[in-house]
Amino acid sequence: AALLDGAAGGAAAVFEDPSAAAPGHQGGFAVLHGLYWVTVNLAGDGPMVLCVDDVQWGDSASLRYLAYLVKRLEGLPVLIVLARRTGEPQADDALLAEIALDPAVTALRPAPLSLEAVRTLVRERLGEGADSFVGACHSMTRGNPLLLRQLLRALEDEDVPPDVSHVDTVRAVGSRAVSAVVTLRLRRMPAAVVSVARAVAVLGEAAELPRVAALAQLPEQEVADALDTLSRGEILTEEQHLTFVHPVIREAVYDDLPAAERALSHERAADILLRESAPSEQVAAHLLRAPRRGRAATVEVMRVAARTASARGASDAAVVLLRRALEEPVAAEDRAAVLVELGLVETLVDGPACVAHLMEGYTLLDDEAERARIAMVIARAHVFVSPPGVATEFAAAAAAAVPADLVDERQGLIALQRITGFMQGMPAESYGKAEAPEVVGDGDGARMLAAVLSHELLCRGDDRARTVELARFALERDRLMAIDNGLLWIVAAIVLVVADEDLEDFWDRALARAHATGGLFAALSVNLWRGFTQWRHGQLDDALQSLADATEQQRMWGMSEGQATYAAAFTLGVLMDRGDLAAAEANYESARALPWIGEGGRLLREVCARWLLKQHRPVEALDLIAALVDDPGVINPAWAPWRALRALALAQLGRDEEAWALMDEEVSLLRVWGSAASLGPSLRIRGELRGEAGTADLREAVDLLSGTRAVLETARAQLSLGRSADVTDAEAVPLLGAALEAGRACGARAVAAAAETALAQRGHEATRTEDLPARLTSRQRRVSELAASGLDVNEVAQRLFLTPGTVRSVLESLGKEKP
Repeated sequence: AALLDGAAGGAAAVFEDPSAAAPGHQGGFAVLHGLYWVTVNLAGDGPMVLCVDDVQWGDSASLRYLAYLVKRLEGLPVLIVLARRTGEPQADDALLAEIALDPAVTALRPAPLSLEAVRTLVRERLGEGADSFVGACHSMTRGNPLLLRQLLRALEDEDVPPDVSHVDTVRAVGSRAVSAVVTLRLRRMPAAVVSVARAVAVLGEAAELPRVAALAQLPEQEVADALDTLSRGEILTEEQHLTFVHPVIREAVYDDLPAAERALSHERAADILLRESAPSEQVAAHLLRAPRRGRAATVEVMRVAARTASARGASDAAVVLLRRALEEPVAAEDRAAVLVELGLVETLVDGPACVAHLMEGYTLLDDEAERARIAMVIARAHVFVSPPGVATEFAAAAAAAVPADLVDERQGLIALQRITGFMQGMPAESYGKAEAPEVVGDGDGARMLAAVLSHELLCRGDDRARTVELARFALERDRLMAIDNGLLWIVAAIVLVVADEDLEDFWDRALARAHATGGLFAALSVNLWRGFTQWRHGQLDDALQSLADATEQQRMWGMSEGQATYAAAFTLGVLMDRGDLAAAEANYESARALPWIGEGGRLLREVCARWLLKQHRPVEALDLIAALVDDPGVINPAWAPWRALRALALAQLGRDEEAWALMDEEVSLLRVWGSAASLGPSLRIRGELRGEAGTADLREAVDLLSGTRAVLETARAQLSLGRSADVTDAEAVPLLGAALEAGRACGARAVAAAAETALAQRGHEATRTEDLPARLTSRQRRVSELAASGLDVNEVAQRLFLTPGTVRSVLESLGKEKP
C-alpha cells in the first residue's frame, strides 16, 4: 500500500491479481507515471538497482516504461542495468534505441573472448589443446561465451580429443551452432525426455510439473525423472521453477517442433490452463499461436485479456489480442463490438488501423447513439492520420446520418466537421457552408459546438463578448475534458487566452486530469498550449519548459510532423523573445523541414517570418507572408497578425506608406475586437513605424497594456515610448526603468539590454542585468512555496508532476534543499 501511495496509484492495475476481474481502464501515460513513482517509493529507503536481462525480448509496455524512467533518473538513487543481445531485429528496436541513446546511459560492450581465454576454457573442459584446435574453437564461435560453452559440451559428449587431427570435427560441430548442438543432445535422450522438454518450451512461464505432465501426456513421476535428466544435461536449470539455462536453448527446443504440432501443443496448453481457471493473459498467450477454429470461448478469452492489458497500460498487447480475436473469426453478432474495442485501443498506438477498424465497426452498429459516439472518435483520428479533408467529409456525412432525436450527438459531429476543416486549411465552404448553427441544450455535443463557434467568432473578430460567452460555456465544469482527449476544450481555452480572459487554474486542473487518466495526448496538449499562454503572458522560462515537455510527449505519442508545427512555432517565438539567437537559428532550420500545412503551418510561417525580419531579410519574410495574405480564414489580427509582419518587412524595404496603411487597417480591426492585450502591441508597432508622428500611439499602447497579463508587450511599449525623442527625462526614466524591470522578470534579455542602454543615454546608469540575482520562475516559486508549507521533495514533485531530481535542483538553486 505504501509503494502505491499518491501518484504511484496510477500503476495499481499492473499489480492487480490477474485472476480477478479486469480492472478499470487506465491510459498508458497514467501507468507509466504511476510506475515511475513506484520506483521512487522503492528507492526511498536506500539506493536501488533495477536489473533486466535479455531486454531485447521485453514486451513493448515494459520497454516503454524503461524509456520513460531513463529520462527521469536525475537525482534518484537508482541504477538501471540492462543486458541486451544485439543482432536480433525486434519490433521494438526503436524503443531500445531510444533507451540506448539517452545521454544518461553508459553502454558497455564486452569484447569477445580472446584466443588465450578460449585456450583456458578448452583446457578446463577437454584438456590441453593444440594451437590449431584452440584456434578452430575461437574461429567457429567468434569468442562468444555461450556458443563456446555449447561447442565444448558437444565435443565432450562425443569424446573428441583437443588435438590437430580433430580440427575438422570442431568445424563440423561448430557450424551447427547452438540449435544443432541442443537438438543433437535431445535426440540422444529417451522419447519421454524429449516430450517433456518440448512441453516446457511450449508452456514457457506457465510451466509447472502437473501442467507439463498433462501436455506431454505422461505420468508425473516419469516427468519428474525427465526433468532431472534435462537438468543434468544442462538444458534446464536445477531450480524448482522450470526454466531453460538460456533463452537460446529454449528457442532451439521450441523451433525443433514442427509448426503444425507446435500450434496443436499451444491449443492443448490453452485448454489445460482454461480448465485450471488460469489468468486470461496466460491462456491468450497460447491461443495466439493455436489454430483458428471460430470458437466463441477463444474470442472471449482474447477480449478479457485485452481489457486487462489495456488497464495495465499495455495498449499494444491489447491490440495484438483483439486482432487475433478477429482472426478466429468472430461470430457475426459480436463482430461490431470487437471491432470497436480494437479501434478504441488502437487510437493510442496505431492511428491508421484504428480508423479502419472503427469504420468497419461503425457500419455494423445498430445503436444510433453508439454510432454517433464512435463517429466522433473516427473524425478526431482522421485529423491526425488521413489526408486533409477526410475528417471533415466524414464528420459531415455522419452528422447528416444522425436521427433527428439525437440533437446533442449531431451538434458534436457538426463541431468536429467545422474545426477539422479549419485546422487542415480546407476552404471555408467545405466545412461551414451554412450559417453558424445555434447551440441547443447543455449536453456534451452542445459544448463541443460552442467551443468551435467561439473559435470561429475569434477568427472573425467582430463580437468579443459573444466569443467569450460561448468559450466559457464550453469549458463549464470541465465537462469536455471527460469526453475529449485534448481538442475542443483546448480550442475554447485558447479563445479565452487570445481574448485576454483569466483562466485561473485551468491548466493545472487539465494537467492533473491528464496524468490521472493516462491521457498522453491530453498531457502534451496541455503543455503545448500552457506554453503558448505563458509565452503570451511573458513567462518565457516557464513557457520554454512547458514546450520542451510537450515536444518530448509528442515523440512518445507518435505525433506526425504536420502536427508538430505548433510546438516548433511557439518554441522559436520564445527563443527569439529570450534573446537566445543561436538556439533560435537552430530551431528555425529544423522548422524549415516540417510540412507547413493547416493551422500549425500558418503559425509556423508567422514566427519564421519574424525570425527573418530579425535577421533583416525582408524579401524572404514577404515571400512567407504572401501565403497568409491570400488566406481569408482568419480576419482577426489578434490571432493572425500577418499585417504587422508585412508592414515591418515593407518598412525595412523603405516602403513606409504601404506599411502605415497596413497598420492602420490592423489597428482598426483590433479596436473592433476590443482586447487591450492585442491592440496595444499593434499601436506600438504603428507608433514605431511612424517615428516622431507616432508618439500618441505609443502613449495609448502603454496605457492600454498597463495592468494586462501581457507583461512583455507592456515592457516593449514602455521601452519604445521611453526612447522617443520628444519624451522628457522626467517621463522617460520611469518608463525605461519599468521596461528594464519587466524585461528582467520575463527573461527577455534584448528588452532589458535596450532599456539599460536607453537609460544610460539619458544619464541614468542601471545595475547590469547579469550582476543581479536571478528572478524566480513560476516553477521555482511554486516549488519554494510548497516546500515552505512542509511538503517533502517527493510530495512537491507529485503535486507539480515533476521528478524529485528536478525539485531538488530547484531547491538547491534557491539554497533551500530539503531531505
